[in-house]
Amino acid sequence: MLQKKSEKWAFEVLGSSGGRDGSRSTMCLYLPEGLLIDAGNVFVLPEEKLLNIQHVIVTHSHLDHFLDIPFLIDFSFSRREHSLNIYALNQTIEALRQYIMNWDVWPEFGSIRLSLTGEFAINYIPIEPYRTINILGYEITPFLSNHTVPTIGVIIRKNGRSMVYTSDTHRNPELWHFINRTNDIHVVLVDVSFPSYLSSLASASLHHTPSTLMEDLNILEDRDVKIYAVHIKPAFEEEVIMELAKLPRKVIPIVGRKTIWV
Repeated sequence: MLQKKSEKWAFEVLGSSGGRDGSRSTMCLYLPEGLLIDAGNVFVLPEEKLLNIQHVIVTHSHLDHFLDIPFLIDFSFSRREHSLNIYALNQTIEALRQYIMNWDVWPEFGSIRLSLTGEFAINYIPIEPYRTINILGYEITPFLSNHTVPTIGVIIRKNGRSMVYTSDTHRNPELWHFINRTNDIHVVLVDVSFPSYLSSLASASLHHTPSTLMEDLNILEDRDVKIYAVHIKPAFEEEVIMELAKLPRKVIPIVGRKTIWV
């Protein structure tokens, strides 16, 4: 039996940095038609796409990865027909509800019903590492990243082709061994926050530098996988990009909005 040929698909990086300045925004990936992975820069989308967002996967509880969710539900509330589904680890959901959507900092939209349909405005959906979920035709498998709070990265598969987004992470050798065993992974977005001379800060906060990333990339077999560096801190952007250019393995920095084909 002939195997069906895989078909390329695309997603958009709306925000790619590990902080904000006048021209840089925080992590946010948009998958058509209506799925976000993290929500650090949602409002660059046109209004019709904003109103169509139904699903958000939040990788962890740090502010830069969810900060537009409160504003998104506020903006879309009166015109929404369905809940905004937020998928995250139980610990992340608990943090969002306890510290942000708690009536003191922002309304707790999980207890407010939409005026058009009566559904709750936000629906929190716990997810577990290594259990695949299906959203809008995408197969999404969370995995554990190596960070200071419970954090997931995601493997996203569609049309027989996959990409990996690590979210915030330090060294994670098992991930790269997994990529070696998984032939349909063509793209990896990996956190590289600091230059290598700040290795003590990167180690304490569990982020990559170009040097620690190269330690992980030494595990990766020589195959057609494009590696993109994201979450670069704006204050160190030039230094990190210069270091990445000198690595023996090609790593492409993303420092703004970009469409990526898988």
